[in-house]
Amino acid sequence: MKKTHVPCSLKIEEEAVRYDLDNPTKRNTAKLLQLFLTALGYFGSVLVICDLYGTNIRKGIFLPLAVGGFLLASLLQFLPKHSGKLTLGFVLVLLGMSALFSKQVVLGFHAIFNVVYQTAHNTNIAYFQIAKGANITFAATLTGTLVAELLAFLFAFFTIRKPHFTLPTAVSFLLAEPGLYLGIPVSVPAMGLLLAYWGGMLALRFPALWGREKIRCTQRTSAIGGSLTALLILLVYGAVSLTGTWQGYSRPESDKLRRQEISESLADFDIQNLPQSIRKIAAAIGMGNNQTVTLGNTAKQRIYDRTDLKLTLDDLPESTMYLKSYTGSTYGKNCWDTLASDTEAVNSDMVFPILESYDCNPQNFPFLFQQTSEPDSGTYHCTITPQRRDGRYYQPYAAFSSDVSYLEDVDFRPKNRDSYDWTAAQLPPEILSVLSQQEPTSISFNSSWSNDAVRSFMDILHVPSNGSDVTISTRFSANQIATAPDGVRGKVIPAAFLESVAYRDFAADVYTRLPESEALDAVYAAMPESLQNAHPQTTQERYAALCEIRAWLSEQAEYDLTPGKTPRNRDYVNFFLLENHKGYCMHFATAGTILARHLGIPARYCEGYLVDSEVLNSASIRDGRYVVNVPNKKAHAWCEFYIDGYGWLPFEMTPGYTAELQPDSDTEEVPSEPSTETTVDTTPENNTSATPEEMTSAALTSTEISGSMAAPKDNTIAGSKPADGSIPGFAAVAVRLLIWAICIGLFIGAAVLLRLLHVRYRQNVFLDTRHPRQAVHAMYRYLFRLLRWTGLRFRQEPLLEFCEKAVQHLRQQKLPATAPEQIIPMILAMEFGKQDPEMAEQRQAAAEASALADAIFKRCNPLKRFCMKYLLHLI
Repeated sequence: MKKTHVPCSLKIEEEAVRYDLDNPTKRNTAKLLQLFLTALGYFGSVLVICDLYGTNIRKGIFLPLAVGGFLLASLLQFLPKHSGKLTLGFVLVLLGMSALFSKQVVLGFHAIFNVVYQTAHNTNIAYFQIAKGANITFAATLTGTLVAELLAFLFAFFTIRKPHFTLPTAVSFLLAEPGLYLGIPVSVPAMGLLLAYWGGMLALRFPALWGREKIRCTQRTSAIGGSLTALLILLVYGAVSLTGTWQGYSRPESDKLRRQEISESLADFDIQNLPQSIRKIAAAIGMGNNQTVTLGNTAKQRIYDRTDLKLTLDDLPESTMYLKSYTGSTYGKNCWDTLASDTEAVNSDMVFPILESYDCNPQNFPFLFQQTSEPDSGTYHCTITPQRRDGRYYQPYAAFSSDVSYLEDVDFRPKNRDSYDWTAAQLPPEILSVLSQQEPTSISFNSSWSNDAVRSFMDILHVPSNGSDVTISTRFSANQIATAPDGVRGKVIPAAFLESVAYRDFAADVYTRLPESEALDAVYAAMPESLQNAHPQTTQERYAALCEIRAWLSEQAEYDLTPGKTPRNRDYVNFFLLENHKGYCMHFATAGTILARHLGIPARYCEGYLVDSEVLNSASIRDGRYVVNVPNKKAHAWCEFYIDGYGWLPFEMTPGYTAELQPDSDTEEVPSEPSTETTVDTTPENNTSATPEEMTSAALTSTEISGSMAAPKDNTIAGSKPADGSIPGFAAVAVRLLIWAICIGLFIGAAVLLRLLHVRYRQNVFLDTRHPRQAVHAMYRYLFRLLRWTGLRFRQEPLLEFCEKAVQHLRQQKLPATAPEQIIPMILAMEFGKQDPEMAEQRQAAAEASALADAIFKRCNPLKRFCMKYLLHLI
């Protein structure tokens, strides 16, 4: 029989698309263009290595060896035979060298990782400890060179010899990903070359994906398309880089902080405290707000070397400034919760309607009352710019802002969460001592309210409007109201009425509530007799009792940043004071708040930042204003108590802080790594005064309040050794094992499902009678893949000759030999005779191919069966 030479469009090599390889000139031209793509990807990766990992690598040795490796790997791909085997041989040699110098390679990896870690975390602390005298430069250079040589053979083989988009693209992306993820700058040439390579490889493979039947693409056409695409990307990228201001990729500081917050929340994940862990993760990614602070679920206080807040002030405060972001109102089950708006309490029917409908809020009481009683005390303007978004907003004590909406009696929501202004009163350091020496006095007002808004306000407070005299108690006189600053005078009267008539008794009821607990009763019984018998009524008596509580706390427990977890079957305060006897600010603030409430003193738990003299003295001056960076180490928790006729003020319970709220420098929570400041231009858009406007009917205008409680910040870490008496973590281990089992099961299920989908798709294509040409070509490619699996390769001989060879080969191996006899003549008839197969022929050919695949599968060992079934999807 005459043997027919079939055009190259019907020849297939492995699973790739049929390429026109008859002309050696075209073939070499295509490979030269693919060599250009290889150079883009390889040298882009080499530049990434130099940028991100090359601090300890000697470039004079590394770069020449990298170029030599590229030339060798590329030349191997132009050999007509055995290029694949030679490439594999050189890769094995490189792996052998890595094993031979394994100690140096490991040392080099440690040195390179330390560079990335120190750069990403802005610290001088090394992640891996390296022995003194170790030759770090040699080890890093050796490791980098071996990696570069391996990359040379990978890029050359999978770009020139066997074009493959996924593998080299994934490897090159993973090299650059640590820089992109950690925010380490990557140079413009490196990213330009990699982007061009990725685009070029994608364009190179597109024709292969499309050229199934009607589109007869050639290897040269694909290579030209890929090279032109890469060149276009290089030109565009270069033009943007040269004409623009962008000089390399650098992740914004906010993105780095968000990534760090997510990492911290994942590191702190505790399966035994699943709800709190989920809330922390949600807060880290900016979803939802957390109204609950769970106590005792972390073993130590974590401190980070970063700037959390930036303050811009026109004048420095005279005393320590407390920036409050969270207020815990209700204690129970080792948690602090915020106050619900439907809480039933004394005067709640008056307080909540006023807070919902009128611009009169307890958060403003100290500012208004301080400015009225001490108008010469002065104010300062403060712009707060958070450096991280954790769902929290910060307010100084005795401050007012017209740029926020107040929520209940504890919180607020700024109109611009990126930066917001406050006008704060200058509080003297001895403010608590001064207020404790005074008591509110009575002043009278005539109740002839002529304004409808004022009358409605007074009706809610059940104040008559019949012209009689109404008496309230305040810490200022009527004359002081008359001489108060213009913007304060109109607001202070409604505030004084709300405070005296309704809110004072409301606070005394709500913020002295405690859960019934035998554990807390044991704490009360352990207090000194003087405290057990105390019944403070006046401000002076309450202040003295708070000081005594603080003294007793310092006797019962020591300040320690690693107190361990509170066992789940213990009360937080009881375990802290009666068993563990150590803790940090959250422990002392919580215990102080509970004991103050036990004595009848309205008190709340607070979190935020402490801006003390150390921070204020580090302020810089920019555009005539002070710029203060508040570091993470100043995150703090404290107690605040209510002063009748004035409002809420902070009171320190943590040892090491004086009675006048000034911390001792030797008790600061200082991190082990050196502090760094973040320089960001935060010049406020509006530096005008935020002093409230004149209060008439306009001061009682309804305000729309939206939003919910902000998410609290938790700077602790879980996972350390639990305190004595805690429950073993068997349940946590079991749940983790279950999660891993589920993940593995999902992975296996996905692999099985993918195989089933692939097999069904292949069957649908084989049996598609509407597109017989596509079906025959698909069976043709499938047949050649099966034949290759049996050890028979197509050597570009005439197709009928190869058909006879395949039949003989299959019979020798005792495999079904009818598939080649059925499929190869069918494709010849379709290509040369323009004769489409009959439906019966098409189904018969599909059945023969499936029978051959089944027979091959049964003769394979288990490993080959797995590869054939789940990796290559041949069966």
